[in-house]
Amino acid sequence: MRSLLNKIARPARALIAGGVITALSGCGIIYKTTGDVLVSFGQAELAPHLLAYDDVRMGCITGEAQTPLLMSFSEVGSHPEKLGVMTYTTAAVCAEQMALESELSYLRAVNDGRVSEAQDARIQQKRWSKIAAKRLLKSYELMDEVYGPLDEGECPKLNHELDQIVWLVGNIAGVQALVADGAADGSVGVPRNIVAKVERNAKCLDSDDWWGAPQGLRAAVWTILPQLAPEGAQPWQTLEQSAEKGFESGVRLGSAFYAISAYGKGNNDRLRTAIRDFAANGENINEDYAMIDAIAEILITGLSDRLWTENTGKRTPLNGLGTFWDDAPSEPTMNIDDLL
Repeated sequence: MRSLLNKIARPARALIAGGVITALSGCGIIYKTTGDVLVSFGQAELAPHLLAYDDVRMGCITGEAQTPLLMSFSEVGSHPEKLGVMTYTTAAVCAEQMALESELSYLRAVNDGRVSEAQDARIQQKRWSKIAAKRLLKSYELMDEVYGPLDEGECPKLNHELDQIVWLVGNIAGVQALVADGAADGSVGVPRNIVAKVERNAKCLDSDDWWGAPQGLRAAVWTILPQLAPEGAQPWQTLEQSAEKGFESGVRLGSAFYAISAYGKGNNDRLRTAIRDFAANGENINEDYAMIDAIAEILITGLSDRLWTENTGKRTPLNGLGTFWDDAPSEPTMNIDDLL
């Protein structure tokens, strides 16, 4: 009897096992289809919507929240890498802002002689910088994965607007990753040759089509590594031209490159000029790329906050971007809110 039952049970077990395998295979197809739809929607609708949004905090939190879900679909055969370049970069903005807050706390503590608090704030700054560097490096690596491998000096096919913006954002992320890693004592290990690659990669975009930013990015690299500059290049003049192009186009990214370069070289006169010019040219923002401009403003405001905090113990006043503590007052006024 048991032998008969086993003979009957064997086909049943095989049928069940086959059913399970079929079901799992079906799930895989469903997951990939879902991923493909999500990626398609993201490229066609989400990315343009995010780029047109000017709330940086909302954008960076969206990057933090959605990136793990988005990238999980790569495990089932979908290709979210282009979107990942964008979301990892926006997620890094959150970490960079936290690093900045810690740096400002450090500056205030140093000015007041609070040694332990200053040391703690510096440690916190390095931790957040490490997170930012990891996210930015991942953005660059995803870009490299999508469009590489390339021979030295070779450009990828960037036939669509999305490809061009992904290429631009990914390369900017590469330079930012190295800067953030430097602030984190090199704990991430971002390759130093990334800067030279970015300088070459920026040539693949028409600078006039992208608010002067590609040429500004190259010039910013030249201020760091002059040996990469072509013969006769004038980095600061090129940065000024990039800034002006950005003012005309409504995306002030070139101005941010100019200011960051000035800060990195310790040139406070150029830095103040860049901040003033940026603040004076905020009326003609390109609505399609409002997020890029808003991130540029966050970077500029961070530089202004460092200057203000170093010299006064507090950050740039509300609506005070482009002004400085030692400016001659236009009229004798007092804001009582500042005393509260």
